[in-house]
Amino acid sequence: MTATIESYVTPFRLYRYRSMENLEREINAIERGYLHCSAFVDLNDPMEGLFSSSHQLRNKARYRGIRNSIVSRKDETGICSFSETYDHELMWAHYANKFRGVCVAYSLSRLLKNLPRGVTFVRLYYNESVPTIRTANKQPGELAQMVLSYKNYRWIYEREWRMFAKLGNVSYGDANCVTRVYLGSRMEVERRHEIIDRLKSLGIKTSEMAIDKYAISFEPTRRS
Repeated sequence: MTATIESYVTPFRLYRYRSMENLEREINAIERGYLHCSAFVDLNDPMEGLFSSSHQLRNKARYRGIRNSIVSRKDETGICSFSETYDHELMWAHYANKFRGVCVAYSLSRLLKNLPRGVTFVRLYYNESVPTIRTANKQPGELAQMVLSYKNYRWIYEREWRMFAKLGNVSYGDANCVTRVYLGSRMEVERRHEIIDRLKSLGIKTSEMAIDKYAISFEPTRRS
């Protein structure tokens, strides 16, 4: 017999912080029911996708081909980033345009039900060293996703989950996958009203941020 790894706990919700600088694009994504997957080179961390190879693997005659296949599959892998938390001040500052954007809440179970076959979710592993490819027993695509599941430990505050899929827009189709949208405290009033009204027509609730000293909280939107 051999031991196995099981994952018994998954988040009920996952969250995406959005700047809303391109409001029409972001609202359209919610209205039309899709998530955008970027290439790893377009993410904000220049260390994304780095990896090393074990001495055993480097001594294989086909090592160069193995490594090239992993690199090629990395380039073809689309990434959509989520967080486990919606009320993290640094995330609002870094990814939601300094509190002028939004945080979109998704039901993970509904996403899993509606996204196409082959889409996978993974919680990132934070470490002080880049991942090491030790053997070539797995397919290049699996090894590429393993590499892209690592980040430097300094990013641990993000509590990131990643969706791996094709590059570009990936449809989930059902607007009910979005359960709520949280609005930043610095959002312009007219933009706030437009977002609230358009989401209300989809049956999506919104909550507005309140700041009390060094704490943030959210209250359901009262706008009629």
